[in-house]
Amino acid sequence: MPTRETFETNLAELKEDIMFLGTMVEKAFEATLDAVVHADEDKFDDIISNDKYINELELEINEKATLLIAKQQPVASDLRKIIVTLKVSSDLERMGDLTVDMAKAAKRIEDREKVDNYMEDLLAMAEKAQDMLRKVLAAYRASDVIKAQLIASLDDEIDAAYGDFVQSIFKMAIAGHDSPEYITQMAFISRYIERIADYSTNIAEWIVYEVNGQRFDLN
Repeated sequence: MPTRETFETNLAELKEDIMFLGTMVEKAFEATLDAVVHADEDKFDDIISNDKYINELELEINEKATLLIAKQQPVASDLRKIIVTLKVSSDLERMGDLTVDMAKAAKRIEDREKVDNYMEDLLAMAEKAQDMLRKVLAAYRASDVIKAQLIASLDDEIDAAYGDFVQSIFKMAIAGHDSPEYITQMAFISRYIERIADYSTNIAEWIVYEVNGQRFDLN
């Protein structure tokens, strides 16, 4: 098999690895939200435990990418693709960490009835973040710059929703309706959702860089 063909095959395999990692993160995020809704302590523990598989795959992707650079000594455009693989895998791994942080924060909440009072707004924000993640992974698979650039507008919506959510729960705290610990954990969970959306925007920026060779701030 010609060297160039081998290189292209290896690049395609790296992209598929990224897509599999993205699927793992999507499932972890979905499982975490479901556990929050149902106060499923066992599922929280599973999410925390299973994060090691996301970490292991990210490490495997990094090793493959580094070895590919060492063996092939790629030209600039090819090197960009490998660099983006490293960056995207890192951002996805951090998203996985954030789902773990969400699970840990939710485990600290004792009054489930109060959580239900805010669930509609929290889930609305989370669904936007899930949509962003799905769309940015599709854009990455297709190396679609236009779709990647559209991610930024979705991030703005989540930023606004996060601001409104935090403001509402702290108003309740000031009024003395909720405990400081409860307010703190809910603020953490909403912040972790907002950060997942930020990492989706990061990936969108790396897609633009991969295709155009320029790094734009889409946030």
